[in-house]
Amino acid sequence: MATILAVLVFFSVCGVIGAFQQRWRDEDLRLLARIDEEFRMLAVDSEFPELCFDGSTAEIVDERQEGLSDDEANLGLVRVHRFARNAHGEYFLFISEGAGKPFFKHVTQANAKLALGSKYVAPAPAHLH
Repeated sequence: MATILAVLVFFSVCGVIGAFQQRWRDEDLRLLARIDEEFRMLAVDSEFPELCFDGSTAEIVDERQEGLSDDEANLGLVRVHRFARNAHGEYFLFISEGAGKPFFKHVTQANAKLALGSKYVAPAPAHLH
């Protein structure tokens, strides 16, 4: 009887842990949706066409997700880093925690090449745009 009780307790604890982990996954999905909306709505105009950015048409070249965890479990997504490229082949860094104030910056070709490694693609010559 004690063995059956121990097994029942074990499975009920696993159910609680599973529900806890599922809650984090749902929160992570909502956070990712907010971050993606921030990215897609981001638009930057410039007098230089190559420095213009439109998140709705930009190509995401690399995405890294940052989360909190302890030794036993992943506790949830915290922020997303994206390298994106515009139609002119210029790179931009977007970092967001989904709070509506993302970090956004143009990245030089040299720095993009260092950060992206094999994912880096040099821009096409200007006369081909």
